[in-house]
Amino acid sequence: MADTNADALRRAADLADITTACEEAYADASREGYADNPTVIASVAALKNAHAELVFADANFSAAKGFFRLTGAVWRADRASRAAQAAYVGLRAAIAQ
Repeated sequence: MADTNADALRRAADLADITTACEEAYADASREGYADNPTVIASVAALKNAHAELVFADANFSAAKGFFRLTGAVWRADRASRAAQAAYVGLRAAIAQ
């Protein structure tokens, strides 16, 4: 049970770190006047969508029971994490242009 709680706390901390990075990137875009750029707007929308998928995947992972459901939840969480990272990189690239 201790491992499960530690894993849940680690996932929550990772999700909080990703959320903070997303919010900082959006704040940078707004502050630097890039909020009107269509590329930045599309990147922010992709980032928000990826973040929502990541939150859902984390909740799904936390509720999964059984080998096959847990395996599927891990795959979805991994895919959502990669999508969130790619969206964050895309936003940073859009801001840099």
